[in-house]
Amino acid sequence: MIKIRLKNRSYGFIYSESLPDNGYEEVKIPVDRKRVSITGDYFDIANNHCACVCTMNIALILRKHRIGDISRCRLGNDRLNMFKDIHSIVGDGPVFLYKPKLNRYLRSVGSKIRAVPITELKDIEDCIESNIPVAMLVNAGITNWHWVLVIGIRKYSSGDIYFNILDGWNRRTDRYLKYNGRETFIRALRPVAKR
Repeated sequence: MIKIRLKNRSYGFIYSESLPDNGYEEVKIPVDRKRVSITGDYFDIANNHCACVCTMNIALILRKHRIGDISRCRLGNDRLNMFKDIHSIVGDGPVFLYKPKLNRYLRSVGSKIRAVPITELKDIEDCIESNIPVAMLVNAGITNWHWVLVIGIRKYSSGDIYFNILDGWNRRTDRYLKYNGRETFIRALRPVAKR
């Protein structure tokens, strides 16, 4: 069951220094923080554009790790033009129906990768172990939605689980979101190479 928070509150993102520093195992996708796109890079041309930034980071991470056919796609090296291409398809947010827009962008660059919904923790873990980031829609209230990118999972011996995320607001790669079952997120999408 998905739990939508009715009252506005914090998303619950935590920096690594606020987490216990022992008694855990972690799997992470290697991400160069200098290559992470954030919303602040594009405030002059977009508004509420976390889904666009999420799309850009998905494409860049998949290309870096040579996932599917994305390394052969025409993403270009000009990040501003790449963002403009993404924004022309995904648009300003909030973007609740993100999957068709993400898939349309991937088709537009010639990729056969497609986003598919996932709900199970095991599916998210499988993605991270394969260097595939997971787009996740979280909420902090009925009108506060935000797309983040899961790039790691930290499991504590106590049973606590945290997703390592790119929050889209800063380049830090050490932000976390506590996993509380299906009430943690509204939607999650995994890029899959289609034949």
